[in-house]
Amino acid sequence: MNIKIEHRNPSVAEYQLLRSSTNWEELSDATVEKGLEGSLFSVCFMVGGEMAGAGRIIGDGAIYFYIQDVIVLPEYQKTGLGDMIMQELESWLKENAQKHSFIGLMASEGVKDFYTRYGYSARGGRKPGMFKMMEK
Repeated sequence: MNIKIEHRNPSVAEYQLLRSSTNWEELSDATVEKGLEGSLFSVCFMVGGEMAGAGRIIGDGAIYFYIQDVIVLPEYQKTGLGDMIMQELESWLKENAQKHSFIGLMASEGVKDFYTRYGYSARGGRKPGMFKMMEK
């Protein structure tokens, strides 16, 4: 594979392409544009000049960091591209997170083992994670 690594946010169109490959909920372009502006760090992996995968880090830049949107297009899954994305994100975190900074993520069903390779663990019963999706 002819892979090019770019440290940048995906474009709105690229992000929408990645998101649609996951069957995640549809977002408006304006929502995506505003959300991407809040990235602390993003990495895009291009194959043959086309988007193949990406990942982002969001947060307050000091105490809390969250890995978001680690997405690899289905045709590039199981090729090591997800590991390359995580290595870029982890490298940035090593340079920018402080001692005892919290680094969190929400993983899709069936990918827990992927993230445990990078030192992430499920939150125990005394530290439940919670979320809600805004319905308007």
